Amino acid sequence: MALFWSDVKTEPKRRYRFTLGFSNKGLQNEIPLWTVKTAAKPKATVSTIEHQFMDHIFKYPGRVTWDPITVTLVDPVDPDLSWQFLNVLGKGGYKYPTTSEVSEKSLSKKAIHDAMGDVFIKQIDDLGTPIETWRLVNPFITSVDFGGQLDYSSDEMNEVTVEITFDWAELTQTQDKGRTQTAASKG
Repeated sequence: MALFWSDVKTEPKRRYRFTLGFSNKGLQNEIPLWTVKTAAKPKATVSTIEHQFMDHIFKYPGRVTWDPITVTLVDPVDPDLSWQFLNVLGKGGYKYPTTSEVSEKSLSKKAIHDAMGDVFIKQIDDLGTPIETWRLVNPFITSVDFGGQLDYSSDEMNEVTVEITFDWAELTQTQDKGRTQTAASKG
């Protein structure tokens, strides 16, 4: 039996081989792949329900919740990502409260989804072919840091950090010969 790592067909997933995109093609065109610096993969948490019977505690699984992800992007002059993400909030219903009529408007999950679409995180192989694709279903922005602190002594690039929450994440894997399968998709 050959050792696992000595088999040339064994290829681990690499953290630096990924893309992040949006199903809204307008936003996809405005936020180029090359601006994405880091992206957290989805994380599911199962709550625990405890039942005590005399001197014993029995645990049962509860609900699955999905934690928000954080994406960090380099903010170029063109396209201006600060503008793009603030524009998503604007299309989602946020307006500056300049008049009483405008201040009555608020965010809508549907409007934000229409502005950004679903979010896709793809891990790719050495040829750029997707190995696994995470689709964040019904995502919306919960936090945007437009670049942190400015500093005369720093020559670092400005970054935009976005926190995205979502209802659930679907994982699709690409198998040998291009076959795909989606986890947890059937009842």
